Amino acid sequence: MADEVGATEKKKGGFFRKLLKLAFIGAAVTAVVKVLKRRRGDDLDDVEWQELPPPAGG
Repeated sequence: MADEVGATEKKKGGFFRKLLKLAFIGAAVTAVVKVLKRRRGDDLDDVEWQELPPPAGG
């Protein structure tokens, strides 16, 4: 009887544990991709860093 209760709890924890592992792996992969993109300079858009034109009539 104690084994049945343990198996049920283990099954519950197993799903959340797998989900947590998957989320952790996804976050790690995302962090690595961001670091590599930043090193190559792909993170900065040209449009984002353009200078503004002088104000009209100023």
